Amino acid sequence: MFDGLEPEDPRQVGRYRIVARIGAGGMGQVYLGRSPGGRPVALKVVRPELARDVDFRRRFVREVTAARRVNGAFTAGVVDAEPDGSPAWLATVYVSGVSLGEAVARYGPWQAGHVLALGAGLAEALEAIHAAGVVHRDLKPSNVLLAPDGPRVIDFGISTASEASALTHTGTTIGTPGFMSPEQLTGRPVGPASDVFALGAVLAHTAAGIGPFGTGTPHALHFRAVYEEPDLDALAPQLRRIVAACLAKEPDQRPTVADLLHRMTTPDEEDTAEATPLLTEPDWMPEAVGRLVREKAATPMPRNPASKPAPAAQPTPTAPDVPAAPTPTAPDVPAAPTPTTADIPVAPHGATPEPLLKPAAPATPAAPDTSPVTAPALHDAPTRTADHASRNPGGTPPHLSRRGALVALAGTAAAAGLGIAAWKTADRGSGSAGSPSALQPSASKPVRTTTPPAPRKPGRQLWAFPTEDEVKTEPTVANGVVYFGSNDHNLYAVDAATGRKRWSLDTGSVVYSSSVVVGDLLHVGTHSNGLYAVDAATGRKRWAFATDGSTFASPVVADGVVYAGSTDEHLYAVDALTGKKKWSFRCGRNGMVTESPVVANGVVYFGSDDNHLYALDAETGKRRWAFPVHDGVNSAPAVADGLVHISSMRLYAVNAATGKERWFRDGAKYTIPGAGNRSLGPPAVAGGVVYAGDSIEYLFALDAATGRKRWAFETESSVFSAPAVADGVVYVCSDDSHLYAVDARTGKKRWAFRTGAGLECSPTVAGDVVYVGSKDHSLYAVQR
Repeated sequence: MFDGLEPEDPRQVGRYRIVARIGAGGMGQVYLGRSPGGRPVALKVVRPELARDVDFRRRFVREVTAARRVNGAFTAGVVDAEPDGSPAWLATVYVSGVSLGEAVARYGPWQAGHVLALGAGLAEALEAIHAAGVVHRDLKPSNVLLAPDGPRVIDFGISTASEASALTHTGTTIGTPGFMSPEQLTGRPVGPASDVFALGAVLAHTAAGIGPFGTGTPHALHFRAVYEEPDLDALAPQLRRIVAACLAKEPDQRPTVADLLHRMTTPDEEDTAEATPLLTEPDWMPEAVGRLVREKAATPMPRNPASKPAPAAQPTPTAPDVPAAPTPTAPDVPAAPTPTTADIPVAPHGATPEPLLKPAAPATPAAPDTSPVTAPALHDAPTRTADHASRNPGGTPPHLSRRGALVALAGTAAAAGLGIAAWKTADRGSGSAGSPSALQPSASKPVRTTTPPAPRKPGRQLWAFPTEDEVKTEPTVANGVVYFGSNDHNLYAVDAATGRKRWSLDTGSVVYSSSVVVGDLLHVGTHSNGLYAVDAATGRKRWAFATDGSTFASPVVADGVVYAGSTDEHLYAVDALTGKKKWSFRCGRNGMVTESPVVANGVVYFGSDDNHLYALDAETGKRRWAFPVHDGVNSAPAVADGLVHISSMRLYAVNAATGKERWFRDGAKYTIPGAGNRSLGPPAVAGGVVYAGDSIEYLFALDAATGRKRWAFETESSVFSAPAVADGVVYVCSDDSHLYAVDARTGKKRWAFRTGAGLECSPTVAGDVVYVGSKDHSLYAVQR
């Protein structure tokens, strides 16, 4: 439950003795502290560079003062603080509980009565928070801790303090995708009604196991929150009505917290449900969750600092800020001993983590857990036509060209306003946590070693999962699981926090496509077997949809429909539950669809090898417009602020409504370094900026409205993948074997992580972790 202290950690802060590490976040480290009388507190120490920021200091003092006025039964209040101290810090009530995110991820959705009991406690907590003049702004499952006598809301008020921090100078907004209100995302004033919106999203997540706006990239979640209605079909009637009211798009249409308290504790006349359980009753939460919470509460906390093993020697970097690629070792490595307290990974404040793999020595790969059941092979897919067989004799996957390798995976662009709470600790529900290790695939069987963990810092490896072939698909993270495909024909589900395998599925074909998870279904395309839907929890096949070609790119799911392209020159719309075709659109001659579509505002946008960008009506498949793209289509589109961006030898901005060109840029004419004969990679749009790599060695940042270049970042090889943008940082992969973290405002490198081979797939950011696949046959989890 706790980590031992590092040599650089303080042993005393204010009047509190530091006992152990609890977690880490954007603003600093979170410790378990004890008062002179032995009272445990969660003590949060601000990073020195933030504490030196005058604006941050001013706002931090104001927000801590307001937060200290909060005194609610269901809040973890501030008990002490020294915002002007060196270091600056604050202490809150320590809650020996389990996070709501962890509870739902481990045991699944809750029944309506339990959700209403939870909601009553959260509403009462918000009532106390708002009465003190504080708006939480980042209410989410990981900021709700479950105790035997009710929930506790943590981190209220502090997220507002971080608005003036260096983390937000690039224009980001505090909040978490899927739980942020429309007014947060559109820059309007934020008040108590914004927390009501987040409360509705938290209750929907608890009742359905998935947020009301589904899963996907931050861009997709933001768009749905602002423009689309939530999916509440899985909720019981009374709960559905309450949550729907909370999720109203306009703040003044949402109920007040007091009204919510009344509605959640009073039986609905239109429903036959019994009265909501009282939080003072032992069965206010599901039985399995209650057992876990009580076990956690009964677990003794450390009284004194745990000893920390001496850190292992680290490999010498080959270049500044770039870790050297470790060298394979022989298989005769002793098994890891039983973990000690100091070996246990960071978890959210009050959360109980599952054990991670023991950190490996720098030269030794970690072994995946092979105990879970392996799903059956999918060789029973529908037979492909003779026409397809003639294009691909023998069923051997064709070698992808560099242009073909630029597989753009839908929705990789993060929307403007992406932010993670400043005091965010490792969020197990979003896949962040873990002890770093250095890992390199080798021919020998992966083993665990006794090497102690290295210090956690950005760019440090947390774990790696080896496969039998190259990993070229963008990982998908949902409900604490990472899904990805490999050229070894398998689709994998791996625990996001530990890197342990949950299941694998032999598809009988190379998996170039990334996955998309909606509800309990995972949708993925393969080289020769078309489109599949499998159970996300078990990996067992639900249905298969055969095409006459390969499905290289990630499908997209919107409003119960799967949209996927194929090399048979069609874009298909398939019912997500049944796999039945709704419609198909035939492109022009040689019009293979090898890039992902994007669905926005009832329109499907996608590129085709017939050199066109198409816009189709999502309901009927009828064409709205077609825009000619010179020199072939290299990417999926990125849709933001009324523009569609797509790349070829040029980067285009097209009016989303009319299909008319707004601007384009290429290397020969517009001051981009090097020769103009270059392919541009998949774009990502965030904060009014378009980020795209090229086939030579650069990542570019261009103004989204005008196309003017802001900066160019040089790598050592091609940048094939779409960047991922989060918290003012652009994460991008290069074929030079590195994952780079680049400052979104300046284009300066923050850190680089080296794998054993080139990277062609897009990275995925979830919580405090970046997940990326490599041609060295591994999937990596890297601290960000």
